[in-house]
Amino acid sequence: MGKKKHQPPAKMKYNQTHPTISIRVSQDLYDRLKDLREKSGKTLGDILREALGKQAPTVKQAFEKGYAKARDTFVVYYYCSICGKLMYVNAPNEKKAIAGYMKEYGWAHSECIKK
Repeated sequence: MGKKKHQPPAKMKYNQTHPTISIRVSQDLYDRLKDLREKSGKTLGDILREALGKQAPTVKQAFEKGYAKARDTFVVYYYCSICGKLMYVNAPNEKKAIAGYMKEYGWAHSECIKK
């Protein structure tokens, strides 16, 4: 009989508190789980925890991530003339003031300027 492989105490403790499970599923269920894992970016453990109601759905995280990406791509900002911090353009009066400024100083499409 062979020797058992040495495991550090921390690994042994982790294995005791986080047991491994193994299950057999149909090919159809396996394919569906694999597809869900790839599309959601979640681990199988996360999917199982959500199914058991032990973890909040990650839809909110996905929304926040998408919102942040869109904001970083499309936001228009300027610096406050008093404190110097960033201000995001989102109020109708700010948009109107910017539109007036751009018209007053001749801002136009690059194609229009070439004509």
